[in-house]
This record gives sequence, C-alpha cells and structure tokens, in this order.
Amino acid sequence: MSCSNLSNANEILTSYKQGQRNFKEIELREANLSQAHLNSINLAKGILIKSNFKKARLIHANLNQANLAKSNLAEAQLIEAKCCQTNLTATSLIKTNCSGTIFSSAILAYADLSDANLISCSFVSAELKNTKLIRANLTGASLTGAVLTQAELNFAILTKAFLVNANLTEANCKNATFICAYLHNANLSKANLEGADLSFADLRKANLSFTNLRKANLDGANLKGANLKGANLSQASLAGADLSNANLQQVTLTKTNLIGTNLLNANLDKANLSQANLSQAGLLFTNMREANLMEAKLTGANLIGANLLQANLFKVSWSATIMPNGKKID
Repeated sequence: MSCSNLSNANEILTSYKQGQRNFKEIELREANLSQAHLNSINLAKGILIKSNFKKARLIHANLNQANLAKSNLAEAQLIEAKCCQTNLTATSLIKTNCSGTIFSSAILAYADLSDANLISCSFVSAELKNTKLIRANLTGASLTGAVLTQAELNFAILTKAFLVNANLTEANCKNATFICAYLHNANLSKANLEGADLSFADLRKANLSFTNLRKANLDGANLKGANLKGANLSQASLAGADLSNANLQQVTLTKTNLIGTNLLNANLDKANLSQANLSQAGLLFTNMREANLMEAKLTGANLIGANLLQANLFKVSWSATIMPNGKKID
C-alpha cells in the first residue's frame, strides 16, 4: 500500500506493524497517533497538521521538512530524531524527551517545550520566537544563530549551551542557568535575566543593553567588549569577571559585587556604582566621568589613568587604593 492511499491513522499503524517505515510525503491532517510506537519511521515532508502524537514513541524518526503545526507531541519520545526545517509552529512538546534531536532551521515559533529534555539538541538557525522553554533542559544544546526573541526561558538549564550569534531580544530568562554557556556576540538586549546564573559564561561582544541582570551571577564571566549600556546589574555578582573595553554607560551597579573585576578601559560614564564593592578591581584607564561612587568600596583597587571627573566620591573607601596619578593611599 503506497503512502498516497493511506487515509487514516489506523492504516499507518497497520502498515507500520507489517514492516513499512517509509511514509515520506504522507498527507494526513488531525491524525490520532497518541501512544503509538513509531520508532525509525520516515515522515519527511509529510503534512500532519494538528495531529496527536501524545506519548508516542518516535525514537530516530525522520521528520525533516514535515508540517506538524499545532500538533500535540507532549510527553512523546523524540530521542535523536531528525527535525530539520520541520514546521512545529504552536506545537505542544511539553515534557517531551528530545535529547539529541536535530531541529536545525526548524520553525518552533509559539511552540511549548516546557519541561522538555533538550540535552545536546541542535537548534542551529531555528525559529523560536515566543516559544515557551520554561524549565527545559538545554544542557550542551547548540542554538547558534537561533532566533529566541520574546521566548520564555524561566528556570531553563543552558549549561555549556552554544548561543553564539543567537537573538534573545526581550527574552524572559529569569532564574535560568547559563553556566559556562557560549554567548559570544549574542543579542540579549532588553532581556530579563534577573537571578540568572551566567558564571564563567562567554559573553564577549554580547549586546546586553538595557537588560535586567539584577541579582544575576556573572562571576568569572568574559564580557570583553560587551555592550551593557543602561543595564540593571544591581546586587549582581561579577567577582573576577572581565569587563575590559565594555560599554557600561548609565549602567546600574548599586550594591554589586565587583571584587577583582577587570574594568580596563571600560566606559562607566554616568554609571551608578553606589555601595558597590570594587575591592582589588582593575580600573586602569576606566572612564568614570560623572559616575556615582557614593559609599563604594575601592580597597586595593587600581585606578591608574582612570577618569573621575565630576564623579560622586562621597564616603568612598580608599584603603590601599592606587589613584589615577599612580599614588597609593595608605
């Protein structure tokens, strides 16, 4: 029986049980295949809009270029499947196990992948606009060049994930984990990263302008040349982070931990550093013109060549600080 003659889900199941695996280009809308065992099935280029695959087993399935828009794949087993250029718009993948699956160039806009297992998945150049990834596990996943604008990533795990050149503009990443993640040149403008863990993340030349990083952990992060203009980093921790040549104009760093932070040649023009801890920080040739350093702690900091013109230095702690002219305060 050819795929073109299959008219319902039962016929697919019957053919599958008889050994058929190739259902390429099949057209079967609103098919009910919930809990079906369809491992290694080939549904490439198939049209399966609004189909029900809830709790189905689709391990090693080929869904390349298939149209599964508005389908239900919740709690399905989609391990190491192929979903390149697949249309999964507004599809439910809640609690689905997709570990190792390739979603390169797939369309997942408005899809729901909350609580999904996405370990080591590939989302290279995928469309994930307005997608829900709440509590999803994306450890080691590749999202290079992916579009995640306005995506929901609350409490998501992205440890060692690759997000180079990814677009996360206005994404909600509150309390997400990005430990050792690769975010080189990523766009996180206006994103919400409050309470997020970005320790030891690679954020070189990333766009973090007007981003909410309140109470975020950026210890040891690489932020060389990053744009943080207007960002909120109040009560965040950047101990040992590298912010050399970073743009920190008008940034809020109140009560922020900047112990041992490298701010070489950074631009802190009009930044708010009130009550910040800059002990042992490297502030060589840093621009702090009109910055608010009221009650800041600069114990042991190095300010050689720094610009403090019109800065608010009220109640600053200067113990063992090296001043702009090279003189050390005892």
